[in-house]
Amino acid sequence: MNRCEVGTTHWVQCNDTPVKFARFPVTGLVEGRSYIFRVRAVNKSGISSPSRVSEPVAAMDPADRARMRDWMSYLSNCSVVHLKFGALLTHPLTSRGHCSWQTLFICHGLITGEQYVFRVRAVNAAGLSQFSPISEPVEVKAAIASPAPPYGITVLECVQDSMVLSWKQPTFIGGADITGYFVDYRQVVDGVPGKWHEANVKAVSDRAYRVRAANMAGVGIPSMPSDTFLCEEWTIAVPGPPHDLQVREVRSDSLVLLWKPPVYQGRDPVNGFYVDIKEGDAPEEAWRGVNTKAAEKTYLKVKNLKEGETYVLRVRAQNKAGVGKTSDVTEPVLALTKPGTKEIVVQVDDDGVISLNFENSDLTADSKFVWSKNYEEITDTSRLTIETKGSKSQMVFNSPGEDDVGVYSCLVTHTDGASSSYTLSEEDLKRLLEVSHDHKFPIIPLKSDLAVELQEKGKVRFWLHAEHMSANGKVDYVFNDNILSQGEKYKMNFDKNTGVIEMLMESLTPADEGTYTFQLKDGKATNQSSLVLIGDVFKELQKESEFQRKEWFRKQGPHFIEGLSWEVTPDCCVILKCKVGNMKKETSALWHKDGHQIKADEHLGFAEGVLKLEIAQISRKDAGVYEVVLKDERGKDTSTLNLTDQGFKDLMNEVFSFIANTSTPLKITSTDEGIRLYTFVSIYNDLLQVTWHYKDSAISFSDRIKSGVVGEQLWLQITEPTEKDMGKYAIEFYDGKGGLRRTVELSGQAFDDAFAEFQRLKAAAIAERNRARVAGGLPDVVTIQEGKALNLTCNISGNPVPEVTWLKNDREITSDEHCILKFESGKFASFTITGVNTSDSGKYSILVKNKFGTESGDFTVSVFIPEEAGAKKK
Repeated sequence: MNRCEVGTTHWVQCNDTPVKFARFPVTGLVEGRSYIFRVRAVNKSGISSPSRVSEPVAAMDPADRARMRDWMSYLSNCSVVHLKFGALLTHPLTSRGHCSWQTLFICHGLITGEQYVFRVRAVNAAGLSQFSPISEPVEVKAAIASPAPPYGITVLECVQDSMVLSWKQPTFIGGADITGYFVDYRQVVDGVPGKWHEANVKAVSDRAYRVRAANMAGVGIPSMPSDTFLCEEWTIAVPGPPHDLQVREVRSDSLVLLWKPPVYQGRDPVNGFYVDIKEGDAPEEAWRGVNTKAAEKTYLKVKNLKEGETYVLRVRAQNKAGVGKTSDVTEPVLALTKPGTKEIVVQVDDDGVISLNFENSDLTADSKFVWSKNYEEITDTSRLTIETKGSKSQMVFNSPGEDDVGVYSCLVTHTDGASSSYTLSEEDLKRLLEVSHDHKFPIIPLKSDLAVELQEKGKVRFWLHAEHMSANGKVDYVFNDNILSQGEKYKMNFDKNTGVIEMLMESLTPADEGTYTFQLKDGKATNQSSLVLIGDVFKELQKESEFQRKEWFRKQGPHFIEGLSWEVTPDCCVILKCKVGNMKKETSALWHKDGHQIKADEHLGFAEGVLKLEIAQISRKDAGVYEVVLKDERGKDTSTLNLTDQGFKDLMNEVFSFIANTSTPLKITSTDEGIRLYTFVSIYNDLLQVTWHYKDSAISFSDRIKSGVVGEQLWLQITEPTEKDMGKYAIEFYDGKGGLRRTVELSGQAFDDAFAEFQRLKAAAIAERNRARVAGGLPDVVTIQEGKALNLTCNISGNPVPEVTWLKNDREITSDEHCILKFESGKFASFTITGVNTSDSGKYSILVKNKFGTESGDFTVSVFIPEEAGAKKK
């Protein structure tokens, strides 16, 4: 250790032999004078170079130092400057003088942070001296005092001949950083404490300790003596107590607890920590764990605190062997967010720089912003740049990346614990990088991308809608990498109030096929949007533009609003119609079919702007190409409807659909030939296609099973049905789509009833066919002259052969020579009178009869005499 009196260059060695501790009492100083010091280290290789020189230190009497301490304690909230100055004393014989720093003056009421200069005048019985030279500027710092005593002395580890002690920093540090601590010990024998000694020897037996803190104002008073500690080696398997607990970021509902791991780790390394908490005035059994899973870090955020409640905390470490001793308890902490508390704010400036910012207005002259990552002070500035100005501190990420993920905190020293933290997660980093990129390379937001649409007369409009652009915004219109200019072909417009940008073209030609781009620029913000019009996309747009252009010109004269189309009425009448507009009296409307004009008749009509042609009973002959021509002096328009092939099929399918929907449910009836299934439709068309099904399979028709149409009845005939014909039958109407099906179940009672009726009708039909009949051949009246021969023949049918009886005037007659009656071959009956006379006149009948029935045929014979007939005529 070397010393040098201020104002000289003469260094004096203070100790003759090296000391092993970084503490040494210096003696032989002159009271009132100031000294500077330096230190050199020594080992077996030699002595090192001197350390940096200390600040000047005044050698003062302890009483004076105590008085100064009292003054500074009293003026702890004031700013003072301690002025030292000397009087130049002149020797009466030699006239040689020397300077003696004997005078001290305390200047009160100065402003902290300001700089002052001073001058001094001496006074004696002869009067005042001249002013001294002006001193160097002196910056006034906050008043300081020696620190209060430390407290909470505890043992962290104990080996054979040494202990590791820890203690808590003084609650009052005197306004200046603690520069070190002095530890004293005293031996305790049988409970009787001895004298205090400096702790610079090996630990033995039972000892108690005390600690004094020092700062630039001096050494503080000692702490209270610790408990008596037995110096014996720890051999337990679990860890020792964590230590140096610190509470930060106290809020109304949370706080952050930091600690240091145990010095003694036990048999295995520490692998986690548990934090306990309880209310400040709660009993010991109120301790409860904050975390159920061991924390890997040496910090933990405690949440869900009750506002206004006071809490104390402690920490336990664990290893494989178990959970170790608890740490000392923290000082009581009030869960309350102090007024004016601010949090770390993340910002991205216009240049894309990401930073964390913290502000605190309650600073002292010695306050510093200390930034940490994961609660370890940041010393590596390769990835981070920290800048502090006044009450604000900023930490900038130089090259943000995955390595920067973590918990960032900022602590303001020499305050009442001002601190805050910000957790930068991977998601936050990704979001911030996106925002940074947007700020570095700002994009003009778009409400809609570049699009194209057609306007009246087929004009082509390219447009987009920007979110916002200033009055200085510019747009470049680019086609295939060539910038377009306003002219006859291109009309550009940029409405800066609405942000709508557009470019108009009258029409498209093959040369306009390509890529269109709108490039936007507003300051350093840019954006662009492109639209590719090539291939089928361009051709379709060009075709539609040309079509709309022609449409516009077409509509200047008479034109079709709706082209020629057809509809089917509920009664299956087909109407061809079209809606027209811009018609005049002079406008003609002509209908054509297959190039031939359809002459106007009752089937043509025009009402409410609609032209109609009615086809009542459509058939195949109505297929063809229909055309309507509108014409006057303003122009001509044509509408065509192709009703051939598929067009005619589509129409007929619609007709068939209407017919099918009018069909009645399928019913069962009987005939003398068998059973008949039938349905009725409101109207029948010869082109209607139906299919009959039996058990969901199409029926193959034969002589026994036939189908047909009678009027509006569609039927299926089953001749001579048997039980094999029982089942489900259906008729399906074809309409080109799903069709319509009507079904009936021919089984059970329905079949039995129909079959019985068939048997009855069949028998009746047989009887009707085989009964005796007079088929014809007899006249109603026969007028014959007397003497003439009468011969009549008629056909007789019946099975079996009928019996024939002849009657005259309802009386049976038999064959004789005058009236010959014959029945030959079972088919022919003859009536012959060889010579008639007047007695043969009368009513004759032939009666035929067999087992199936009887029938008669009547005729009247009138015989006249020629003379009588002539007299009557006269």
